Amino acid sequence: MKLSLFLLIALLFGGCTTKRLPPITKYTIVENSKKIDLQRKLNCKSIKVEFPKSSDEIFSKNIIYQKGLQKNSYYFSKWYETPNYMLYSSILSLLQRDKVCKKVLPEDFNGDTEYVLSINILDFVQKFSNEKSYAKIGVVFYISDKSGNIIAQKLFNESVKCSSNDAIGAVKAFNKTTDKLMQEFIVWLERVL
Repeated sequence: MKLSLFLLIALLFGGCTTKRLPPITKYTIVENSKKIDLQRKLNCKSIKVEFPKSSDEIFSKNIIYQKGLQKNSYYFSKWYETPNYMLYSSILSLLQRDKVCKKVLPEDFNGDTEYVLSINILDFVQKFSNEKSYAKIGVVFYISDKSGNIIAQKLFNESVKCSSNDAIGAVKAFNKTTDKLMQEFIVWLERVL
């Protein structure tokens, strides 16, 4: 009896082995766009940049991919920060670097500003089509004056083909897509302000 009980316990726990899972690799978007020389001198004194809004799916550290109508995320590859935070940091540094306004202020600034930049991220996904995949970013930018009136808005949809159909290929393409988006955004902003 004791022997059969021992064999039963050994068989039950014998199948429970621990398997080491690979570590999670974390990636980021690096603001790497070229400096834009503004065509004209802007009279913008100050602009406040609000933190980007998005769906809960985008406001996560998951690297999302889509095949047909089905969306999933990579198990062992994640963003270091959410796409919202990465784009926010990129936009703040771009506006400060290119001197679009004399003062570029973060969202937590409480004083009056001449303009407010609001951002809504609609898409931040690796989309598969046939045997290829593309990093797709969709963002709407809104410029409001100090009275809160929207004076301009623009939807940007950018995509870049991934070098490989995996997470690292997606991350490389997302970096290129972000650079492309930032270049077009700054040109549009110059025209608007």
